Amino acid sequence: MPYSDRDYKVSNVNYLNKDFNSLKSTLIEYAKTYFPNSYRDFNETSPGMMLIEMGAYVGDVLSFYIDQQYKEMLLPLAEEKRNVINLANAFGYKVKPILPAYVDLSVSQVLGATGDINNLQPNYGATTLIPERTQVQSSADSTIIFETLDVVDFNVSGSTIEVNSTDDNGIVSDYKLTKKVRAISAETKTKTFTIGVPEKFLKLTLDETNVVDIISVKDSLDNEYFEVDYLVQDNVPIETYYTASGARTTAYDVNETTTANVAVPYTLSFERTSKKFITEVNDDDTTSLVFGNGILRNGQLEQSKLLQTEQVGLVIPGETQNFAAAIDPLVNLDNRSTLGETPANTTLTVTYRVGGGTSANAAVGDLTTFVTSIANTTVTNETPAYGGSDGQSVDEIREAAKAYFATQNRCVTQ
Repeated sequence: MPYSDRDYKVSNVNYLNKDFNSLKSTLIEYAKTYFPNSYRDFNETSPGMMLIEMGAYVGDVLSFYIDQQYKEMLLPLAEEKRNVINLANAFGYKVKPILPAYVDLSVSQVLGATGDINNLQPNYGATTLIPERTQVQSSADSTIIFETLDVVDFNVSGSTIEVNSTDDNGIVSDYKLTKKVRAISAETKTKTFTIGVPEKFLKLTLDETNVVDIISVKDSLDNEYFEVDYLVQDNVPIETYYTASGARTTAYDVNETTTANVAVPYTLSFERTSKKFITEVNDDDTTSLVFGNGILRNGQLEQSKLLQTEQVGLVIPGETQNFAAAIDPLVNLDNRSTLGETPANTTLTVTYRVGGGTSANAAVGDLTTFVTSIANTTVTNETPAYGGSDGQSVDEIREAAKAYFATQNRCVTQ
């Protein structure tokens, strides 16, 4: 429509307009106000209207992205999975690419009777110790594998004992011992990485999208790297099971040294180490291991006194090759500790579990076969496996992160 004085009215710039139609109307009014004699043809087919609509289009798109980027910075409003994962990590919650199923397995072993006829008991000397990560297969689907999370030791109390069979005189011939053990729907795999020159915050990525957890990371010299919640953490828990101890006289009597006598088959200690890493879940649901930013000083580990990679060969003014005096703000307060050691000139062997998923939720009595048979031993699940999921949705990650942040990694009780 041609411009006329009757339609003329003064308009100010409106900063609240964000959509296409509002921006277009504002641009038209702006042109009428400040260019009344230069342009008067506001017909929809005119070249001028094309430029006005293109400007409104650009403004609409920019407004959308500005609003969207701000929303993606807030956990309750974020929609992209990558951003939700990053925000969850900031709250301390680690997202899993897939969730495994868990089940309590009942492992039974038949032992002959020993002792006086009036004091018969199982022949514990014939027990078989079933190690951790023993695999059990589903009878309905052979691709579903569960691994035990603990050692099954019938020498340790907690076994259910029942008579398995008797002879013609009613005297017990053998007993059946049963223990419960926790198992996870996963199987163990290994992958090696060849590491050359030291790299700050080295990142190694596993190809599988169904990595459940990292079991161990060892270098060529059999040094172990430990998973931590954050790289600043310097103490890691070390669990020891005294299975092959020559000083183990019974399941509850361990004399590892001349000064220590442990009354249980397990010990838990905390070790300060610089060999550590964290795990991250990537956009494609693969899992990466991220190491620290330091290297060994002169090839010797002095507690956690490491050099950061950029300090190698650095001469600090006023001092003679004092590499221990850190100048990088990433170091800790003692000016010598770093965020952990980064491996260099070695081969890392990563042992990890893959599996899980919805299909891993096995029914009762489905897990009855050891992948490697064990003599006189049977296994079954008296309860169904549960918890398996093909991965957390955006909403599930969001709610889990909120709960994790609220508890602050504490045990919240009444």
